[in-house]
Amino acid sequence: MKEFITTYLLPFLATIITGVISYIGMQIKKAFTKYTDTKTIKEIVEDTVLYVEQVNKNNLLSSDEKFEEAKEKASSWLSSKNLNVSDTELEILIESAVKKLEK
Repeated sequence: MKEFITTYLLPFLATIITGVISYIGMQIKKAFTKYTDTKTIKEIVEDTVLYVEQVNKNNLLSSDEKFEEAKEKASSWLSSKNLNVSDTELEILIESAVKKLEK
């Protein structure tokens, strides 16, 4: 019986435990990556909105033109970081950043 445990059961349990720990590690990495990507996206959009406001402070650009410039620059910056954001999400984040800026 002792031979059975050391020969078959312990290696089997070690394999199962290793698999479970690996799965948990992958899930933690996935959650962390999603969190950091979301944080990075928000920071890029907020920085872009601040940039557009600063650069166009004395210009007579309409808010729609500023919005389009911020959308274009943020989209370009996000693409360079390999971060994919839908147009709708980008528009929402820009509007949110503008609202924060107005406070």
